[in-house]
Amino acid sequence: MPIQSERNKRIFYAVILLIIAVGLGYLLYIVFFRGTPGTTPGGNENVNNTNGALPNVNEPLGNINGGGNTNDGGGGGLPGVSPVANGGLTETDVLTPNSEAQNPAPSSSGSIRYYNPDDGKFYSVNDNGDIVQIAEAQFPYVDHVTWSDTSNEVILEFPDGSNVYYHLDTKRQVTLPKEFEDFDFSPNSSQIAFKYMAEEEERRALGVANPDGSSIRTLESLGQNGDKVNVDWSPTGNVVATYSEFVNGSDQELTFIGLHGENFKGAVVDGRGLKTEYSPNGQQLLYSVYSASTGYQPSLWLVDANGDDIGKNREELQLHTSPDKCAFNSTSTVVYCGVPSEQKFGSGIEPDVLDGTTDDIYRVDLNTGLKERIAVPVDDQGNPAYTVDDIFVGKDGSTLYFRDKKSGKLVKIDLP
Repeated sequence: MPIQSERNKRIFYAVILLIIAVGLGYLLYIVFFRGTPGTTPGGNENVNNTNGALPNVNEPLGNINGGGNTNDGGGGGLPGVSPVANGGLTETDVLTPNSEAQNPAPSSSGSIRYYNPDDGKFYSVNDNGDIVQIAEAQFPYVDHVTWSDTSNEVILEFPDGSNVYYHLDTKRQVTLPKEFEDFDFSPNSSQIAFKYMAEEEERRALGVANPDGSSIRTLESLGQNGDKVNVDWSPTGNVVATYSEFVNGSDQELTFIGLHGENFKGAVVDGRGLKTEYSPNGQQLLYSVYSASTGYQPSLWLVDANGDDIGKNREELQLHTSPDKCAFNSTSTVVYCGVPSEQKFGSGIEPDVLDGTTDDIYRVDLNTGLKERIAVPVDDQGNPAYTVDDIFVGKDGSTLYFRDKKSGKLVKIDLP
């Protein structure tokens, strides 16, 4: 009986050892030979390749890498992040890492000009991140800067209501009346348009003048309607402002106010919260409105906006964003927009619900109607981190600049 018992023990231990050996062998096969799902030995990883197709903007984007290029470009970049805008995670270059870029605006040379609230001075920055101080002038506590398109002239607005015209090159400075509000330079920078908001309503008016405040001319009386007028000089130079008024419970009529009293046609827009932006050639107007049909989110539209064509070819672009987060290319054929990565009900009524939501960059070809997500801008850790405040297309069309709403810094991404 002891001999039989000893034999049984040996058989039992042998079976245990065999099971362990088989298990270890299978584990080694899994780790070293079989490969991971979605790959072939020695091949490239397949990361949910959609062949460039992009989700509809009104649907969840899902995996952030879904339509993007996961190649780091061989330049030592972050894994899964493209050096150019190819649809997915995209490298960025912070051009003003040590300061905020308040009220940025492109210059005729292609650099971006801005006011630095930290030291009260004016600067420009180019593609390489070279920052140059424009002038020695220093204006602390500026609330808003309006830049001339063709020269280094600015209108400065201060928290106490004071207004100052300053030429950064000639150093000429003139104090403008406190009643002047909502400035805009003419396309050739020879004049400014503004609202004259006197305390007495009957004296309020839309006016134009030389940039230094001389040669004032009244265009329209405003009365109680100042909040319905948007001072926005069209690139054609023919229109100085627009006036919007509801014609029923949901539709507004947008009237174009001419420089010489022209009786322009109007355009009907369906919704509330109207915001507008002209194309560079002045032929079209990009605008956004919200309504119950959009979940009270701003919806982007395009409409003809010049001469006898005003109001024609109205088209919804199917993007929930606003014109102040969009920029045209120089030929007015393409528009780039920052679009919230997370759509939220009521964001048109209360934009603060989007605080903390990052933006993706979309490209719309206005000739073909093709709309595609081109970039998810990321920080140096590879995380989506930016919300578009102002955006510009570089002079040669190879670069996008935008101001990040949270940090106030100026950021660049490269286009393919």
